[in-house]
Amino acid sequence: MSKKWVIMLFVFAIATGLAGCSGEQESGGAQDSSGQVKENTEPVTLTLFINNAISDADMKIQLLDPLKKKYPYITVQPIQKDAKDNSLSALLAAGTPPDLFNYYVGAVGELIQADLLEDITPLAKKDKIDLARFQPVVLDSIKAASGKGELFGLPRLMNTVALYYNKDIFDKFGVPYPKDGMTWDQTIDLERKVARSDGGINYLGLEGDSIFRPGFTYSLSWIDPKTNKASINTDTWRKVMELNKAIYSVPGNIPDPPNLNANSLNRFVKTQNLAMLASVNNLAQIGPAGEAGLNWDMAQYPSYPDKMNIGGMVDVHIIGVTKTSKHKDAAMKVVETMTSDESQLAMVRQSAQASPLVNQDLEKQFGADAPLLKGKNLQAFFKSKAAPSPEFSIYFADARAVFTPIYTDYLLGKTDLNTMIRQGEDAINKKVADLSAK
Repeated sequence: MSKKWVIMLFVFAIATGLAGCSGEQESGGAQDSSGQVKENTEPVTLTLFINNAISDADMKIQLLDPLKKKYPYITVQPIQKDAKDNSLSALLAAGTPPDLFNYYVGAVGELIQADLLEDITPLAKKDKIDLARFQPVVLDSIKAASGKGELFGLPRLMNTVALYYNKDIFDKFGVPYPKDGMTWDQTIDLERKVARSDGGINYLGLEGDSIFRPGFTYSLSWIDPKTNKASINTDTWRKVMELNKAIYSVPGNIPDPPNLNANSLNRFVKTQNLAMLASVNNLAQIGPAGEAGLNWDMAQYPSYPDKMNIGGMVDVHIIGVTKTSKHKDAAMKVVETMTSDESQLAMVRQSAQASPLVNQDLEKQFGADAPLLKGKNLQAFFKSKAAPSPEFSIYFADARAVFTPIYTDYLLGKTDLNTMIRQGEDAINKKVADLSAK
């Protein structure tokens, strides 16, 4: 063999060895004698920051039980958000950013501002997670939140909307129950018939869980993601604002104290003086309340005449890995577990949450293993289609926080529509300017 060929074979051997080392590092494990990559099963503990609450039951069903079965070496420490000690800012200040996060897609701007997010598409590809399993409109919603078409996480569940009603209040006043297919005007007509005082109790007719939710049918946002300026001075926004004002202008429909929407679920479930609640999936609270005496059922979420059978917007909760995590391979296994067919089926049947997977059979099994929901009109959740999500500004949640009290004052009759819009624009634009200057 010539000297030239010896040198070439030597170079080839070195190159092959380097490639093998590179593959071992990227896979997160060593190779066995057959050349297959072995999974790294060293025990690891990951932190999961939960901005939008996950119940203990859901954590067990959707993550802890299947994770223990499939990846027993991975431990997840959930951190439920609270006002102070367990806020994201507190974790960052302590130098302990989480490995994983669970957020409503419209609120991930907080994570973007903290520079905690990156596109996980390469990680999903590496772990052979089939993105085609998810509804395209749901993935589009997540990509829209990034502003760059990036996939920051995978969808864990889709929120659904319905109109819950207290049958005893309707029976008390001899008013027919709400039904599927009603418009907002028809719902407000029912509200007028049940909002009254009787026996020293003030019965409220209709509330939502958010003064902003009726606008989601039109995919409205209060801030333009391209300019980061307030976007509330439009004909469509005015239409939605006036609808909300009509709801709270019905005599007797202002709660005491006037904390609009803030305690509407408690008024429906605990004090039981609210006749109708237009809200997201609250079955985890309403189901047990039924066992304790609440006589309830549900109907389709009300529609606008020009948007019949369109409910809220695509409302996705996502599970994702932070870019700062030192254990991304293990963290992606948590994401894989929570979005697996097994976990999604358990969630749908036992927790009655809607799945983002492309699988119509899951809809048919909705709540099948939830005895407290037997006989309820659960298909009301699926009578309406979701409107597309708007493109979210990274200041979406910040803008909402400053606009909420101004909007509330208008609904309580403390200011007029034009003044409220002007004050809202000023507050939103000032807040964004302050944040962007940091």
